[in-house]
Amino acid sequence: MKKSEMLSNYLLKRFQIIPLLAIVITDMMVINRLTSSREIPFWRIFFSFVFVIVYLFHNRVADDKRDFEFDMKYYPDRDLQKGMISMDFLERVSYLMIGLMIIISSIMGQLSVMFFLPLFLYTMLAKKDFFFPKSFKIKYLYMYNILNMLQLLFLQVFIYVSILDELILDDILLFHILLVFILSIQVEITRKIKPTISLGNELYSDRLGMKGAILLWMFFGVASIINSTVICILLGLNIENILFYEATIFTICLFSGFIYLKNPNSFSENVFWFGLLVSYIGQNIVLIYA
Repeated sequence: MKKSEMLSNYLLKRFQIIPLLAIVITDMMVINRLTSSREIPFWRIFFSFVFVIVYLFHNRVADDKRDFEFDMKYYPDRDLQKGMISMDFLERVSYLMIGLMIIISSIMGQLSVMFFLPLFLYTMLAKKDFFFPKSFKIKYLYMYNILNMLQLLFLQVFIYVSILDELILDDILLFHILLVFILSIQVEITRKIKPTISLGNELYSDRLGMKGAILLWMFFGVASIINSTVICILLGLNIENILFYEATIFTICLFSGFIYLKNPNSFSENVFWFGLLVSYIGQNIVLIYA
């Protein structure tokens, strides 16, 4: 198999590049709308978009390297575990991504570099499981996941600082940073709710059961709706229209979660993912066009 084909399969199956592109593009469109009162060159928006994709790819490879032995034991059917793509090849691509991140942050300015350094350091610590013992991840799963998710909060701050080239963020931008973080948590929870029990006992559905995991997913869905509604109010948008759109998003998410709970299988899992995309992209669309 050609290296380009191997990488393409990895991007589609493991990195889930297509839904990720839709999410990040709409994220950047929201940022463009929220900062429209300032004269910001398009290249800053574009380079920030590239940085996010590159950063997330680097983290995906780092996670797969860190968890390689665990995945060999519990997920031997993955392409990486079956040798259909090599870790050495992925690491070489990941090193190129690190170089690209350094170049982008340097182009964006001194503030960008200043915020990139602690962001990258945190990523390096996450690659080493923060030097916790191997038992920490399983014993304190929720704390471990929170520590890893904080990278995405720092990433969003980095993006705004890089785009604006200043440290001062108003209330609307701070609420949007929080919104992206909440929605990112909802994405992570979606990834870790499966119709079957994992022998690795690392999924939310393993620890909480399907009902508990989906309720947790809905909690963050509701939290994101409240947050995006607050942003709309701060923007002075028509609250009646906003509530209608948000209620529609909530209904679709609730329905998708209910279907998955009642009949957990591969089809209902896809419906569940559809609910997640409606939650994330739908709220972005509201903020872009409402």
